[in-house]
Amino acid sequence: MAELAVREPLLRKGTGSTERQSPGIGNGVSASNRENEGAGSVPDASFRTQRTQASDESYKTVGKSVDERPTQWKGIMICGLIMYLTTSMGQTLAVSGWPYLRTIDPTVGVPFLGYVQALTKCGHAIGSCVFAVHAYTTKTFKKALIIGRVLSVVGCAFYIFIELFAPTTRRWAYMLKFLLQSIAEGSLIVVRSYVPRMSQEKDRQQAFSIIEGANMLAIVSGPLVQLVCQVLPEQGTPVVGEWLKFNMYTVPIWISLILNLVTLFIAMFAFKEPELNELEGEQQLPLGQALKKAWQQMKKLDKCLVAMCFLEKSCSSYGFAAMYTTMSAYVTETFNVSESRALLLLSVAQTGAGVMSLVTVAVFVFTPLARVARASYLFPFALSCYFVMYMLSYPWPGITEAIPLRDYDREINGTLVNATNPYGCEANRYNWCGDGIKITERYMWLVVCAVLFGMAIPISLIAFDTIYSKVLGGIDQNIMQGLLIIIDDLALAGAPVVSTKSFEVFGPGPMWLSVAAICAVGLLLWLAIMPKLRKLNI
Repeated sequence: MAELAVREPLLRKGTGSTERQSPGIGNGVSASNRENEGAGSVPDASFRTQRTQASDESYKTVGKSVDERPTQWKGIMICGLIMYLTTSMGQTLAVSGWPYLRTIDPTVGVPFLGYVQALTKCGHAIGSCVFAVHAYTTKTFKKALIIGRVLSVVGCAFYIFIELFAPTTRRWAYMLKFLLQSIAEGSLIVVRSYVPRMSQEKDRQQAFSIIEGANMLAIVSGPLVQLVCQVLPEQGTPVVGEWLKFNMYTVPIWISLILNLVTLFIAMFAFKEPELNELEGEQQLPLGQALKKAWQQMKKLDKCLVAMCFLEKSCSSYGFAAMYTTMSAYVTETFNVSESRALLLLSVAQTGAGVMSLVTVAVFVFTPLARVARASYLFPFALSCYFVMYMLSYPWPGITEAIPLRDYDREINGTLVNATNPYGCEANRYNWCGDGIKITERYMWLVVCAVLFGMAIPISLIAFDTIYSKVLGGIDQNIMQGLLIIIDDLALAGAPVVSTKSFEVFGPGPMWLSVAAICAVGLLLWLAIMPKLRKLNI
């Protein structure tokens, strides 16, 4: 039977070994490789192509090694553009969404924000799973991107019509909008598997830098949109009845809708599926056969290393999600500023973090750093940034200021006395407000978060995506990338619920320390797998 070339993981079949083949062997093989050839398997090329006497045609993967063709930079750039536009939609509303909901539904509490974030992560996990299985079985990418954009457009409609709902039910329309958006963003799972398919291993970190650079640019663009919208009035002028208004809170959703339509057009007409010769041996399979094939591939991976990757990704994502979720509540509840002022501060801080992220990504894209820096060292550096950020968020002596208690307008001897701190901490809502609690000096905290958060996000994403794709090796990565997203979303779902509840019950200080502890655990565990990653030259 003719030998069939199939891509395999970095691990030697059936042994769990993490040995890598030396480059530049030409058509020859080492002594250890000859032994494997006698068993019907020869590790080959930098992507660990193996030749095997396959008895089941359905177990074939790509016959042509990824490193035998140049990196498809045009396709990766289009993926980066899609990533940018898609992420921009969410970031455009990330800053203004919560203040807007508090304006149209004053009875909503901070824990609801945590529940929304948790639900959206569950929706993202479901969407990622469905789109990953679809891409794995059909060997197509475009349909997932198109369906995702259609779902997002429907979500925009709920946000646009939110004031048609009764005030106490508007929170549910708000939740539904972000749920649909999260499911739609699950379609980006195909981008994570598209990049390894279309890039050589030596270009992998640089290719992922482009994708994450687009992501970081979106983080800047979203708050910038909100900063521009600050010139609009807070109440706005009704356009249709009393429910459709153009103000600082509602204009971003219209921008998001336009971005959705542009992205849909790009996915339909500019995005290109891989060429037929790049899909050689990857026939479309029925769902049952496809899952069986995926299971066979998964069994050959280093299970301990994959499990540690899942755990480390969860720690990193928890560090990101805790700040991302509670930052709005922290500023609005403790800074003693109006909703519009809080929105301005959040926009400036997030823009600063985005600029820092862009600078970091630019270093990866336009300098040799992406090729010379080990991803296994970059990832713990990112975790360290999260750890330091949360430690400095705790109100240590010398860098703190008191949280003023909220008071109200009152009448004294027939004279109306205006409130001194109308936006202070509400002692009737948070028990910890009345304990003389302090917070880190406000503006110092915003600067620290902008710098460290801005560096940690892109470095952790670029480094981890590079590590994980190399650990998986040359298999079709759709299923395993989907599994990673599910595990990741569980952490992203748990972090908002735990952090907002901790904020409500214990106050910000204990919450910051708890997240710092999780980041510290991730750093310690990373030290345990460093030797194995060094053997893989990662």
